[in-house]
Amino acid sequence: MNIVIVGCGRMGQGIALTYALAGYSVHLLDAKTRPPIKFLELLDQTQKDLYETLNILHKIDLIKKLHIKGILKKITILKYSEFYKNLNSADVIFECVPEKLKIKKRILELLGNVTNKKTIISSTTSTILSNELSQFVKFPERFLNAHWLNPPYLMPLIEISPAKETNIKNINKMFKLFKSIGKIPIKCSPSPGYIVPRIQTLAMNEAARIYQEKIASSEDIDKAVIYGFGLRFAVLGLLEFIDWGGVDTLDNASDYMTKSMKNKRFSSPNVIKQHVSKNNLGISTKSGFMDWKNIDINNYQEQKLLKFIEMTKLLGIKPKIKIT
Repeated sequence: MNIVIVGCGRMGQGIALTYALAGYSVHLLDAKTRPPIKFLELLDQTQKDLYETLNILHKIDLIKKLHIKGILKKITILKYSEFYKNLNSADVIFECVPEKLKIKKRILELLGNVTNKKTIISSTTSTILSNELSQFVKFPERFLNAHWLNPPYLMPLIEISPAKETNIKNINKMFKLFKSIGKIPIKCSPSPGYIVPRIQTLAMNEAARIYQEKIASSEDIDKAVIYGFGLRFAVLGLLEFIDWGGVDTLDNASDYMTKSMKNKRFSSPNVIKQHVSKNNLGISTKSGFMDWKNIDINNYQEQKLLKFIEMTKLLGIKPKIKIT
């Protein structure tokens, strides 16, 4: 598998490390023309950055010190002038240039023109839609967006957003490739913010509003997220939790928040109202966002509680129990 990454910034380095850690050899290509001395400076800095990241992974016992040198050897850093001779044989190319449409257009047009039509080209953008970027690529059926979460070598999730022209075979190939390196790929339609950025944008802005309104200190707001919100949703998905607590419970809470805060941002979307009207309230009615009809609810809840206990152990906050 010939993997090429275009762009030596944080994301490009992170993806290169991810594949190198998984045993792949990768090419990391500079996306800019530079005088020789400037490229040598970039090369030196990139190698230092990669080493420092691997050294941190060693300190947290993810890898051994003696493996760092071998992992670094799997990443070949190349200058822009070496584009052509390294791209034509690529199986997969990840575009990791800055989030500016002009820059992405230039690079994607170049990649489309100098690569084999079977080469899959993936942008890593978290903002620009795949349907817009695919227009810059020759043979757009081989193009898609793959949004990696930072840091990519630790975060398992990758949001794949195909363009309208993307061939299903190429989507399946990328799913297979990502799973081969221990990632969890998911598919979403071209939409601003994908899934994770869309949810976290709302959450982060609301946290900032709570701070702005002097409801709590920044430290306590973050503790609430880490030990409450974050802990809960590390075990239960958001929609899963709605079904757990009851769709009608969320609807009632949303109505109260909307009225008391005098702000429609807390109001329920239509799908919540529809579920309530049809009595699809979640676990209690065996239907909601999930289909609960063939699930052993007692066993399911027991397994979730066990995961909660495991999470509290990891965070060093296991419940204190004193039996007298």
